[in-house]
Amino acid sequence: MTQTDAIAAVFKGISPALEENGFAAVVPENTEKGALPTVTDGEHTYMDFAGEKGKLRLEVFGMQALLFYTEVNAEEATDEDLKKLSTNYFNPEEFDERDIKSLCNELSDSICTKFGKKSGAKGKPNKMPTPISRSAVKNGAQSYDGNTLANRLTAVYPELKAPYHENYEKYGEFLADEFFMEHGTPRVIATIRSKNKQECQKLFRILNDIYENGSNDTQSLIGVTILGEMDNDPELLATAQEYMCEDMSETVVLINQYLATPKGKRAKEQMKNPPAYKPKKEKNPGMFAQALAGANSQGGMPPM
Repeated sequence: MTQTDAIAAVFKGISPALEENGFAAVVPENTEKGALPTVTDGEHTYMDFAGEKGKLRLEVFGMQALLFYTEVNAEEATDEDLKKLSTNYFNPEEFDERDIKSLCNELSDSICTKFGKKSGAKGKPNKMPTPISRSAVKNGAQSYDGNTLANRLTAVYPELKAPYHENYEKYGEFLADEFFMEHGTPRVIATIRSKNKQECQKLFRILNDIYENGSNDTQSLIGVTILGEMDNDPELLATAQEYMCEDMSETVVLINQYLATPKGKRAKEQMKNPPAYKPKKEKNPGMFAQALAGANSQGGMPPM
């Protein structure tokens, strides 16, 4: 991500918080239409925002994103009136989309805390997104998603409730892959390894239901991000197969076999260490599709 791309993404991310608190960007003279309202002064690049409550400045310098403010009338305020509101880490060369969202949330929180609007960015709910209901799935109106899976599993693993909420609070939306890679998957694998019949039955009642009635992304989440972490271990697979529904069992076995190959290991490593964020263009095949394609080339796919 270039510095310009990163600043543009941050500007977009904090715009709702600025708007709610009555601030608008100050567009420098001779700025081209559609260009960022930035000013570059040596190694410093900044944007000013003015409103009835005063003035804000977002400044990028080195590996820092600095937020300054003054409550002096914006038309009368000078640079000497500006006081530092927050200092945040900023490194476009290593940032991805998640880092930008986290930075935007931190900046928005600082703005809203200082100037009185506690609701944060528009469109960002004050509570976790609502899980998909069984009735909505039964009626064919919706399919289960990753948030619903995580929500259901917090009933099995109460210790996941805190990181579940922290994930949403950090990014302003629920990032299922990150939550499961860091928190959920190790608990699931530990349950399978324990071979505790009651605990395994409780776990796979949820996994089977979500898998059979979930979206493609949700099936990928279960098949690759979670159960793909069995690492083709024969003992773990044998235990899991006692409880998995037929479609999921056949697919998960093939995925594990594929992920154990050199090509599968590279794909798995790429998932854990994604490349730097780039603006979305055409949608590429997801990890699930890659795993299935690889498994298919290894010896055929079962019917879904």
